[in-house]
Amino acid sequence: MTTLAIEITNEKALRLLQDLEDLNIIRVIKNQTKLSSLRGKIKTKMSNEAIDKQINDLRNEWQRDI
Repeated sequence: MTTLAIEITNEKALRLLQDLEDLNIIRVIKNQTKLSSLRGKIKTKMSNEAIDKQINDLRNEWQRDI
């Protein structure tokens, strides 16, 4: 058995895969992306100070609206 990862670019493709699964030709396995794998996709790294500033700005904005 071979396992492949594919990216669905059209909803019709998803329906086709579901039909193949219904015919017991393939088995669709939905993988959840782990946060650790998302870190590698970040294009611009933020410093700890920049992260702290952004979090504080968001907190201040949230508290201001209440």
